[in-house]
Amino acid sequence: MAEAVLPAPRARVGVRAILIGVAVLAVALATTYWAVALRGYESTDDAFVDGHMVFLSPRVAGQVIEVHVEENQHVRAGDVLVRLDPAEYMARFERARADVDTARNRMAQSQASADAAAAQSAALLAKLRHAEQELARAQQLFEGGVASRTALDGAVAVRDAAAGELHASEERERSERAVVGNEAPVRMAEAALREAELNLEHTTVSAPFDGVVGKKNAELGANVAPNQPLVALTEDTASWVSANFKETQIAEMNPGDPAEIFVDAFPNAKVRGHVESLSPATGAKYALLPPDNATGNFTKVVQRVPVRIAIDAIEGDTAGLVAGGDGKPWLPVGLSVNVRVHVR
Repeated sequence: MAEAVLPAPRARVGVRAILIGVAVLAVALATTYWAVALRGYESTDDAFVDGHMVFLSPRVAGQVIEVHVEENQHVRAGDVLVRLDPAEYMARFERARADVDTARNRMAQSQASADAAAAQSAALLAKLRHAEQELARAQQLFEGGVASRTALDGAVAVRDAAAGELHASEERERSERAVVGNEAPVRMAEAALREAELNLEHTTVSAPFDGVVGKKNAELGANVAPNQPLVALTEDTASWVSANFKETQIAEMNPGDPAEIFVDAFPNAKVRGHVESLSPATGAKYALLPPDNATGNFTKVVQRVPVRIAIDAIEGDTAGLVAGGDGKPWLPVGLSVNVRVHVR
């Protein structure tokens, strides 16, 4: 049987030296890449395109009679999107306007009654003075034995009647003046008219800003309730990125730091931006039920801090991006992105 031929010791040492050299070179390259390309950057894939989006809803109940938009349609601020049947609110508005006219007429009537009572009081005052003079003469005649007790009593009765009529007239004038001085009924009627006018205006749902219509839930003939979402509208001139960095990544991050944004939907587009602001609290604190570490068993979890990244420019292949209202490429709200911030 032939004996196996073993490799020479020098050959084994040469292979081992090559492997060690390759390992050292790989470590050196990795270290160099970290020092040159990665050091000084903080990145996260927990980031999304954000923007101003609102769900428009009516402030009154009613039946939809007009729908002027479709999904993905661009609209301008002030454009009518949905209109409700205004007939009922128009009737309420007309009734409220009639109530205002009634209240104002009542005030004018009270003013006229007060003026008439003042004139009557002046006449009754003259009558009272005449009655007092007649009473004085009757008293003198009675004391001189010329007039009878009956004549004196008649003069007293006439004087008292005139005084009573004057007092009643003055009280009536005072009452009417009080009505004229109290404008509460008119103000209440005017407030009701303003409320009816607002309800009539609220039958029209208009766009508060330029944007693109998203989800549309308004259909002709549908009965809708107040605050029921009908149209989702997204502003097309203001997009930014909300990036959630770990709390261990923001120590050296400051507003103004340059950022690179990589959009999953448009891999060939290069988006440049900068850190606009850092949230004053972690995302968990804004949750509906924020965690309470003082109860139960505690497990430390790395928290994330929302960072707002402003979009400065979009370069490269921007095919497929929607042109915004200001003519610049606009990133649809909600897209997933990767963010890398240069912190040094």
